[in-house]
Amino acid sequence: MTGPVLVGVPHDRHPSVPRRAADLASALGTELVCVAVDEASVREPSGGVVPLDPDAGPAADTDDLRDAVAAALADSPVSWRLELTAGDPAAELARLAAAHDAVLIVVGARRPGVRGWATHVVGGTVAGHLIHDQPRPVVVLPDRHAGDPS
Repeated sequence: MTGPVLVGVPHDRHPSVPRRAADLASALGTELVCVAVDEASVREPSGGVVPLDPDAGPAADTDDLRDAVAAALADSPVSWRLELTAGDPAAELARLAAAHDAVLIVVGARRPGVRGWATHVVGGTVAGHLIHDQPRPVVVLPDRHAGDPS
């Protein structure tokens, strides 16, 4: 069996990217590893996650995120799991792709609008960093609305 497809799951967008990544995993005959990275936290050497701001809570409700991914993948025949981590999204996706010997990494296109543009100008995109900094193929899926059947 080949390594899994690893997909980045954004905390603040509809999980259509994991659903579409599951289609790729199915076509490749492998499983799906969904990775949610909390950018407002860091990983401790022990493996734990702590917020950068001790007064802040987690960036997203883990149960809500898990439920959203489960709903998006409910009709998928692909075996999947959700892994939660913290830090730089590109670095964490690359680290976990290596740890799982992933066949490829799937990410969504940058956020639309001013926030996405500002992120791109200031620090670049997750996809851009992945393409230049690690050896696995990277698939960038364009943003789609949840109800768009195409």
